[in-house]
Amino acid sequence: MKQFGSHKLLIVAVIGVVMPISLAIDCKEVFQRKEELENCCTASSFITIENLKSTMDAQEGNHHEKFFCATQSLLQEQNLLNGDDINVDAMKQKTEGFDDDWKQKSLQMIDACVERIQTMTAEMEQRGGPKGQCKPNAGMFIICVGKETIKNCPADKWNSSDVCEKVKSGDCDKRGPRN
Repeated sequence: MKQFGSHKLLIVAVIGVVMPISLAIDCKEVFQRKEELENCCTASSFITIENLKSTMDAQEGNHHEKFFCATQSLLQEQNLLNGDDINVDAMKQKTEGFDDDWKQKSLQMIDACVERIQTMTAEMEQRGGPKGQCKPNAGMFIICVGKETIKNCPADKWNSSDVCEKVKSGDCDKRGPRN
């Protein structure tokens, strides 16, 4: 199974001594060290996004449009979409071979993220719907899985570097404070 490395957001167990040190770096520095983010969680993933950057570069439009079209394309290539909808059964089949605990967490992440996307999509449609050429479902799903992976990565698969711990803290999320 491919690893979930290329996702900018990855995962688990906060070590009391490392956390105060990790919070000393700022969010700008975290995202300048993208290559380190790829190694925060080494647990197997049910999505392969290693070609995301090159797929985005091949798209037209603003950054958001490129991201939504690239993620849609990647998930379609992996047969993880039914039209614009997440193919839940195909996603769950990709967890075969994971160790039992991680498989259960992955199945829960899939269900939670699909539910979250359905809610967000319904809210968007009430406001006039998404306006780009590509639906945002695949991109929102990948972002959700990234955040859930950060929260749920097995401790033995988590790299507790200062960069990874800063991401895990949530301080660099849109809603969190930015340094």
